[in-house]
Amino acid sequence: MLASDERQRLLHAMGIDVYVLRAGPAAADAAGSAAPTGESATALVVACARDEARASERLRSLLPHALGLRPDAIAWIEPDARGELPEPPAAGAYLALGADMPRALGAQLSTERQMAALIAAADAPSACLRNGLARRALWQALKPLARRLQNSGNGSARG
Repeated sequence: MLASDERQRLLHAMGIDVYVLRAGPAAADAAGSAAPTGESATALVVACARDEARASERLRSLLPHALGLRPDAIAWIEPDARGELPEPPAAGAYLALGADMPRALGAQLSTERQMAALIAAADAPSACLRNGLARRALWQALKPLARRLQNSGNGSARG
């Protein structure tokens, strides 16, 4: 029988994601109750259009749990009236939600930050949460982010 660490390494090498059942949100909050410090406080920056408010509120509540992050480790930014985003905080991962957000986000990130960070794009929250196929596409965009954030341990609610 293989040791747990060796088994995990083999599964990771084969590209298999191992999902572990987490305790409820209260346990996750208790495990990650220490406030983040410094520039590494933001693990993920999400760029989302303001007109997506109702759907993005639902996604705001689901995203930390799906990625295993504390809610305060995710920074949400919205474009102004001209469609331009403010300068995003430094983070290891970025998520652009909506058709115009990847271009707007890319315009605000330096080449060095783009090369160092993992950047994912998905449909707007209203489209992502509409049906099963759209939710699957969102999850496919989130999986690399989840892996990166889990490996970095940045803002993790699991400890």
